[in-house]
Amino acid sequence: MRTAILTAALFGMSLVVGVHAADEDTNKITELTPEKARALAQAQGSLQLDGLTKLSPEVAGALARQKGRLFLNGVTDLPIDAAKALGSHEGELRLNGLTSLSEGAAIALGQRPTVSNLHMTSLKSLPPEVAKALAPHRGAMYLNGLTELSDESAEALKSYRGVGLVFNGVTKISDRAVISLAQHKGNWLALNSMTTLSDDAAKALAQREGITNLARVTTLSDDAARALAKHKGQLLLSGLTTLSDEAAKALRANKGISLPAKFR
Repeated sequence: MRTAILTAALFGMSLVVGVHAADEDTNKITELTPEKARALAQAQGSLQLDGLTKLSPEVAGALARQKGRLFLNGVTDLPIDAAKALGSHEGELRLNGLTSLSEGAAIALGQRPTVSNLHMTSLKSLPPEVAKALAPHRGAMYLNGLTELSDESAEALKSYRGVGLVFNGVTKISDRAVISLAQHKGNWLALNSMTTLSDDAAKALAQREGITNLARVTTLSDDAARALAKHKGQLLLSGLTTLSDEAAKALRANKGISLPAKFR
């Protein structure tokens, strides 16, 4: 069970099944009044409202009273006033329909009061000012829609101290950006689309004490392997296909490192 929970955390999956409000298929709702939103917010468990495409500040404020997972994956635009109202929500929040986020909305979401996850897996870009605004967020942030991350945005996230950062779509990222991300103080970091890792990036990541997911890196130099062998937390390297005997031996010595069967 522990392995399943860890896998869910790193890959953005959910193990808890919520209930629909009053057994209603709430995903079919396309419009909400504040009164109806307040009634739905009384539901226990998850509240799924993926049929909504717009969110007024009044409806957002009513829904923010809901205590469990709140699914708003149909919302494609989040005005600042709606983000401020939604920012008081204390449970997991899924906004996977957003492709962009303003700095003002990011400030509101970044100041959410509890350690709850924030999913925005369709964002196509993360400007430095938006990254800086999100950095105070205390829960995990799932940003799997990003395919690249700039040096400036990664630098802005160095101050992040929440549960973890998940960038499982990023393929274009510099060593400088990886080194910046390695310095954040959150518990885990997932870069599960990177297939290569330089020696300098490996040395920076080796300093992390939490969970690091590099499950699609396919090969490591001997120097990179020796550096990562000093990683103090859990390190996922299950995608490795090529390693020297020396590199494999160094990694095997660390029981916190997950390797493919042929290198164990």
